[in-house]
Amino acid sequence: MKKSFAFLFVTLASIAFFASCEKDPVPDPPKPTPSNTEFPTTKPECEAFTKDFVDGGFENCWYWQSTQNDTYLEYQSSVLLTLNMLHALEDMIPGTTAPFTAYCDSVTPHTGKFAMKLVSGHIHDNQNGELFLPGAMAPLNEGFIDEFLNDGNISVKRPYTEKPTAIKGYYKYLPVNGDAGSISVKLYNGDEVIAEGTLTESNAVGEWTAFNIPITGENYANQTPTHISVIFSASADYNFADLLSCTGQVGSALWLDDLEFVFSDR
Repeated sequence: MKKSFAFLFVTLASIAFFASCEKDPVPDPPKPTPSNTEFPTTKPECEAFTKDFVDGGFENCWYWQSTQNDTYLEYQSSVLLTLNMLHALEDMIPGTTAPFTAYCDSVTPHTGKFAMKLVSGHIHDNQNGELFLPGAMAPLNEGFIDEFLNDGNISVKRPYTEKPTAIKGYYKYLPVNGDAGSISVKLYNGDEVIAEGTLTESNAVGEWTAFNIPITGENYANQTPTHISVIFSASADYNFADLLSCTGQVGSALWLDDLEFVFSDR
């Protein structure tokens, strides 16, 4: 199936990541309204990722983008990117529908004005049928489509030398048909995982709920990380080494807000 979908992705290597922000997320995002004119029309300068999350409250790294048929918000911090760029397939390939999988929630944020909502969906085209797409956010490289086409292995790691002891924040989750969402962090020294922490949620969590996931490893205290991976997904059975092998349920939704790393010195 990978080969049959490869032509869909090859034209996307230079396309920007697209995101939508809506008062009540639906497949067709609304046009800008006076209530959210504070969003810029060019990408804001989000600070570099050095220690903690950049814009962990999802307040500052949104900006308006336009395609042939839509005007909506893109989200791109220096840490996290989403899979929303695949929505551009609808403009580029006749007969293709591709969902938004990341939304700006301006109705029920935990704090501030906005939160992130990730929703699993699928891509459909008339020739090849459907490809499940998890509602996911990770430290993807902007050229991840090229990585996929070259060897199928999409990097979800960023250079990082700090040593967090936990990741914390707030979440809500609404699964569909027994699906499960997840939050996962891994610290690497080279290719070796030296510490990790994971939360997997299969129950409905209708109210904002705090999480604090310890990041631990047998020899973590004596090793220095070189890279970090942190993945948030509304469907836990993802595989960034092969996007076409992801499974889950369309419509499962994971909300996130106020993300932070915990360090031993604070």
